[in-house]
Amino acid sequence: MKTIFEHVNRMVPVIRVNNRDLNLAFYQETLGLKVISEENALAILGGKSAKTRQDARLILEESPSMRTRAVDGVKKLRKIVLESPAFTEGFQAVSPEGDLFEVVPVSSDSQDVRVVEIQLNTPNLTDSLAFYGNQFGLRETNQTFALPFGQISYVAAEGPDLLADPEKVWDLEVIEFEVAAEVDLKEFAGQLDEAGLTYYIDKKSKVLALKDAQNLEIWFMK
Repeated sequence: MKTIFEHVNRMVPVIRVNNRDLNLAFYQETLGLKVISEENALAILGGKSAKTRQDARLILEESPSMRTRAVDGVKKLRKIVLESPAFTEGFQAVSPEGDLFEVVPVSSDSQDVRVVEIQLNTPNLTDSLAFYGNQFGLRETNQTFALPFGQISYVAAEGPDLLADPEKVWDLEVIEFEVAAEVDLKEFAGQLDEAGLTYYIDKKSKVLALKDAQNLEIWFMK
């Protein structure tokens, strides 16, 4: 079965945070990332050679406490694994918001930073696995989906905010998937219609967004 993920080049996690400046210090000094640009509430991060939005590897969205709050209990985001040429030994570090990162040395000739795994906590493991397995035709092994550019894995967990609206809590908010320019997102939208899934697609067919089984936003972007 063909899947849109055959045409995806990379995944970019978008994390909602309380204090952007405090978090930026961690992402730059500890993880070795670079701020590509800051746009309103967004800070777009990439590797040392990154120059444009297309080089983004991680995005922070600042959301103050007047409309957002800390997660009660376990977060949806369990861990993000980054492959980086800036380090020769692997390590783990926790951000000011309590998000866990693992950095591993580059295992190929690439000199670019890559998000190679996103690990998620979910209270509804069956539904979460079915989202990628049934709707997108991906093969699951040990609660993990191997993709051309990395992997997404799930761990069963319990917590009152594991199904929370991502706009209301400081947690992983969006996973952006960059698709090749030749991909017809309108055609893909037709497949979602057949599956009975709710989605949004912009007028230029450059962005298609939907939600997974635990309210995370999934964006396919050109």
